[in-house]
Amino acid sequence: MKNRGILALGSILIASGILLLVSSIFRIDAWAVLFPLILIGLGLWAIFRPKLGGEGSNIEFTLLGDMRRHPTGVLQDKDYWLMIGDLDMDLTSVEIPAGETTLRVVGFVGDLNFILPTDAAISMTAGAIAVDAKIDGHKQEGVFTPVHYESPGYAQSERRLRLDISMFVADVSLRSL
Repeated sequence: MKNRGILALGSILIASGILLLVSSIFRIDAWAVLFPLILIGLGLWAIFRPKLGGEGSNIEFTLLGDMRRHPTGVLQDKDYWLMIGDLDMDLTSVEIPAGETTLRVVGFVGDLNFILPTDAAISMTAGAIAVDAKIDGHKQEGVFTPVHYESPGYAQSERRLRLDISMFVADVSLRSL
């Protein structure tokens, strides 16, 4: 599946909605049930998360806090999982290999800032309940609809960088130097 983050987010929202509906019908305190289930789910996820990516998966995870990345060398496919926090990534010093390289960001609430290289075509899809995206000074917003951006000639470009973002609430900034 291309976008496991959207599937996970959708599953969580459906399960939470069902639990809240049942609690409303039967007059049960949903928070008394939902909060422990969330903690159990986060604990299981933290334990089994290396196995979720499969062999050789390239995943960075933070529960709360900021990730500041300035990669060098050849960029590889990578997943960044953050529950609540910021991801600041400067990609100006990295070499984008021929073909398509994918960076995935999965989380709950985040402020994502990307400084992009000028020698690669960019495609970005941000799926969230609420997305506020600023792409080289142009603003796009989406509520319950994904925000998509693709640089001209993306499909024909030799080097392509794809950003897949799956969050509950996301503030995304893409800019080139």
